[in-house]
Amino acid sequence: MIVTVQLLRAIAAIMVVMYHISIKGEQYFNHALSWFDIGQYGVDLFFIISGFIMCYTTARRSVSFSGFMRDRIKRIIPLYWIMSTVALGVYLIAPSMVNSSGGETSIFSSYTLIPLGDKLLVQNGWTLSFEFIFYLIFASCLGIAFKKNSAILCTIIITALCLTGHYFPPENPTLRFLTNVLLLEFVLGIAAFYLLTNKNPPLTLAIPILIVGIALLAIQNQYGAWHGFAGRLVGGGIPMFMVFVGLVGMERYIASANFIFKRELLLSGDASYSIYLIHAFTLSACAIILRKLHLEQISILFSLFLLMSSIVAGIMAFLFVERPVNNYFKRRKIHRLNIDSSAPSKS
Repeated sequence: MIVTVQLLRAIAAIMVVMYHISIKGEQYFNHALSWFDIGQYGVDLFFIISGFIMCYTTARRSVSFSGFMRDRIKRIIPLYWIMSTVALGVYLIAPSMVNSSGGETSIFSSYTLIPLGDKLLVQNGWTLSFEFIFYLIFASCLGIAFKKNSAILCTIIITALCLTGHYFPPENPTLRFLTNVLLLEFVLGIAAFYLLTNKNPPLTLAIPILIVGIALLAIQNQYGAWHGFAGRLVGGGIPMFMVFVGLVGMERYIASANFIFKRELLLSGDASYSIYLIHAFTLSACAIILRKLHLEQISILFSLFLLMSSIVAGIMAFLFVERPVNNYFKRRKIHRLNIDSSAPSKS
């Protein structure tokens, strides 16, 4: 386990939850986290982490296209389908409670993650569509290129797709996804892997990189997000890349350090996917509870109650749903490998 990556996962999940609390606060006419405008960039951090981890987990072992995709599907889809099915039940009973902000909801896209331009039952799943586009490209490159060149080929393909989308914007929503500049944030994760594994930055460089990244985020939080060319890539991707490189560059110091809430943050990092997926349900339920108690106008209470409830609910989902499901698939894989290794070879 890379301790700093787990901490960054926790930070990414908490940022997204805080961002959605600010939106929920507007719906309830209070100022909950109205000062926090950069929470959406937690998604950009998740994409960078994915690019890094995919390189990290495949660097020292041979991986086939089918094996890679099978592992990613087992890791991501079960919990997502469970939450989508819960949302489907709500949608069939009270459609207005799902995606209340408007727009068509596609059950087909919700379960396949094929981006057709409609909303999903669990709208946070739009990021998983990007994840699987990246996985497909990355896994294809593992299958057709030498390992040391596969990341380069993946980078070239993603860059070509994004340039095509920029200069020849497609009207088809699926093609817009395939050529979206956000895919370049996975490339930033790949770049971070090679930067950190080939030449780990010294502490005197890692700290300034981290500080500059945080400063860029703070400036945007104060004066507004960057909306120029490749706005989200520049506004969210670059600062988050610097935060990632700076913090992971200090791994040997942070991993051995004891600081307040370290254990809780690492657990939240483990549970970050569960927190990310179910927090929309938790926020809605908690906001309704506060409204029933006539406490929804107390912004501090609203923010803290929704944030802590989302983290706790996500951790519970991780401990009792996500982790048991993952362990089940791991046991099946080990059992299958044991059977294959014990089978007599054919002469």
